[in-house]
Amino acid sequence: MHMGKFQEVLDTDIKDLDFLPLLHTCDAFTLRSILDNMKLVPQLCDVFSLNLLYTYYGLPSYRLNYNKATTNPAYYNICIILDSSEFSKFHKIFPFDSGAFIKRPEIKETFFHNKTTIDEFELLNNLDSAKQVIRTFYQSNDNYIDEKPNIKSEFSLFDFEALSYSNLIKNPTNSNIDDRTSSIEIIFDEEISLNSNTVRQIIIPNCFKDDKKILSMLKNNFNIDNPLSYDTFRGNPQQYFGQIRQVYLDFIRS
Repeated sequence: MHMGKFQEVLDTDIKDLDFLPLLHTCDAFTLRSILDNMKLVPQLCDVFSLNLLYTYYGLPSYRLNYNKATTNPAYYNICIILDSSEFSKFHKIFPFDSGAFIKRPEIKETFFHNKTTIDEFELLNNLDSAKQVIRTFYQSNDNYIDEKPNIKSEFSLFDFEALSYSNLIKNPTNSNIDDRTSSIEIIFDEEISLNSNTVRQIIIPNCFKDDKKILSMLKNNFNIDNPLSYDTFRGNPQQYFGQIRQVYLDFIRS
């Protein structure tokens, strides 16, 4: 396993940081298949050319790639909140969205040396490394979730990766860069079994809570009586992102 230069500068004093959940976002069409099979299955990734399954640590940052207004319930966003303590085998972990780093030239051109590679940001394959990122650049889980960097470490001028990352997450300017650039990415290369132990909660549209079939499946499969929910309207499913994020924040802080 490769350990990048970024890992070398992380603060290892993490004993008082709790583990945060893992978040996987999909549409309702995909959720139906997930409930039929009770597992999350890796899909071909066009970044690493491997079958991979993506989650974020502590934040529901993924946006579905659908840009039309719709009331078709198959396109509604679903966010599965996974208990991170149930998992220990990971393929790769990065301090940001690897696809955004590789596919969006604006990020590298603005914040990194043009020869910087994604490999230098690969973390150790355990969730302690995610905690170390939070301790080094945010100090606390609350600051990380609120996207409020609090950097107390003194980096060498040769710590190019840490310095560039600091500038990236502190960037206040208008751009096409969203919170995925500061959300810790946890990647699996094997299927994840879903059950009442691995799934803590799920966020669904409010209208799904009126559907007896859906509620029965969530109860029977995950032992969830009262799923979290958000309002829908005729709009682009990406517009629900803010609502889902707030519902999640209320849950994690309750």
